[in-house]
Amino acid sequence: MSYHALLKDSSPPQPTKRAGRLSRDVYASILSGCRWCTNIGNAVLTSSESDYWMQDWNGSRSDGASLGSLSGDESADLDSDSPNELSQPPAFGLDEDMGAGENGLGVEDATIAKESAGEKLGFYTIKSLDCEAKLDINIEFLRWRGSPVFNLLRVTAEVTTPSQVEDGCLLGDMVDDNAVIMTLEVMCAGRPTRLINVRNPDHHQLTVLSEDDDQSSVRPYAALSYVWGSKQEYVLTTAALAEMRTGLDLSRLPRTISDAIRAARQLGFDYLWVDALCIIQDSPEDKARELPLMSDTYRESSLCIVVASAAAASEGFLKAPESPRFLVDPFEVRVDSADGCCSPSLTFGYRAPYKASADPISSRAWTLQERVLSQRLLIFSRKGVMWMCRGRFINPGAAPDAGPPYQTSLGLHADGDENSSDQDTEASIRETWMAIRADYTEMGLTYCADKLPAISALAAEVGRQTGWTYLAGMWKDNLFSELHWRSTKRSPSGERLVLKPQKAKGAGYIAPSWSWASVGIGSVEESEDEHREIFDFTILTCHVDTDPAFPFGPVKGGYLQVSGRAVELAWRAEDRPEWDGFDISLLDPQEKASSTGTPLLVGNGTLDSLDEHLDPGVKLVCLGMSKLKLGRQRIMPVEGLLLIPTGSSRGTFRRVGFFRMTAPSIFSGVSISILRIE
Repeated sequence: MSYHALLKDSSPPQPTKRAGRLSRDVYASILSGCRWCTNIGNAVLTSSESDYWMQDWNGSRSDGASLGSLSGDESADLDSDSPNELSQPPAFGLDEDMGAGENGLGVEDATIAKESAGEKLGFYTIKSLDCEAKLDINIEFLRWRGSPVFNLLRVTAEVTTPSQVEDGCLLGDMVDDNAVIMTLEVMCAGRPTRLINVRNPDHHQLTVLSEDDDQSSVRPYAALSYVWGSKQEYVLTTAALAEMRTGLDLSRLPRTISDAIRAARQLGFDYLWVDALCIIQDSPEDKARELPLMSDTYRESSLCIVVASAAAASEGFLKAPESPRFLVDPFEVRVDSADGCCSPSLTFGYRAPYKASADPISSRAWTLQERVLSQRLLIFSRKGVMWMCRGRFINPGAAPDAGPPYQTSLGLHADGDENSSDQDTEASIRETWMAIRADYTEMGLTYCADKLPAISALAAEVGRQTGWTYLAGMWKDNLFSELHWRSTKRSPSGERLVLKPQKAKGAGYIAPSWSWASVGIGSVEESEDEHREIFDFTILTCHVDTDPAFPFGPVKGGYLQVSGRAVELAWRAEDRPEWDGFDISLLDPQEKASSTGTPLLVGNGTLDSLDEHLDPGVKLVCLGMSKLKLGRQRIMPVEGLLLIPTGSSRGTFRRVGFFRMTAPSIFSGVSISILRIE
């Protein structure tokens, strides 16, 4: 059977004439077990039954009243003795064995049950499809009410032959307004492969579901977000898979997971997803299959249990919260009554806001995407239990006007502003992504090689919502702007960051040097984006080597080929004020300061954390990218990348930092060249 696929918004489609297949093809496909064709057949039956019921009912009423105008009492008066009643047959939901489905009959049973009804005009059976009528099956993908993706499917089945169909075919009236329309929801196919079954508290057996189990039904489940801490000993392995499918050893479960199982069961869930027990930890193949599903795993979970208070899986979280702190200590005010018989009092005060940074989970990089992607969060913090969802935040342990502690979405939902344009939506997502990225780079990772995997689910969600092309932590669709990142040596609170370049280097290749992910450990921020103009800079080509099955995960290599103006300068380390973030000065060896005779300072820069101990004798290649208008300055500084040759081939460089040239005249007379950055 063929069909036509269209991509449309929710506006009405324009009528089109399409070639189709014989309805007999649909009938044969139903008999062969095609579920797609069976649903189309069911739509035909349901539509015809609804039409016949309405026509029959209206014809039986002298006042022409429709079924929709009946009151509840009038509807109840229809009994089996009514000459105009049509018994409502079951839906014809056929399973692959063509037997009686859960909610329907097999083909033969259906045909027999409706044999007499089938003789009535406009009343079809599945057998009615076994004729020579030509059907046009038109499929449209729709976006409903501002959804970022096509989330509905509309199937229209229309007969394209004349209404006088030979061989007694009853489908001739299925045209124009009587065409059959079926609407389907586009449902996520990326549900977890395994879930922990927590439904049986009597025998305390937990079964790990695997890919062999029936995944056709949607199982509501809770997901767990927590800090592993030290290495967990009891995890899912290849050798333990068969045993864990029979039952988990409760005595070996970390306390946090035991508490999560108890909480999930008491909240009414039968299933719980925990990464340590639902992903085979010693199988690279299983991780390669499961990690790309994490975006769907958290987004499709009914609830995410966030264990914010525990620094390790062994600590647990079902315990009394800490005592509240107050910005204004409680004090009592006595209120005198008018009659003087009693003197009630009121207590006033103001509780200090919850600081997410006080909970261990806020410092772990892996957990950030879990909170952002989940629809609903039940947070167990040191200050008490909190609730967060797309529309509400409840924290009984804080003041009523306290705000949410976390970023909980990418700013794009099906109930968003219908008047917002695609450009506004993408700008909002980009802004949120950059804010989340800034937070992410300040969080800790046990293994530097996890830099890209630990944010892959969030990147996959951004890609799903926007269609952008991902390049090792960067987006090709906004690459010029995103190249303007620089390492920071201090956190927003001013605390000196402990950078461990040797640890990052020991992790091996992480990302191309032009990506922020390449720094391994260390915070990054974007340079000022406002009033930025391109400075003779062009991105010619870009490429990243990834696993096609996991394009948002680890990378094997990558390069940029760009053109621009580049100059080679000397540099020296500086103990600069922390407010500007620069830690080196750029020097022009050809020009001397008149007062001191030393090389002229022409700009400032920041070395990436992996190169903060770069040999001072190395010359830096300064590649200009943009001009930056700051206030009312007459001279616009030039910003760009600090590079050094890789030595592998002529014209090939790697990034080692970021600069701002306060004397842009240094580029005067410099010709444009082509560089490859790896």
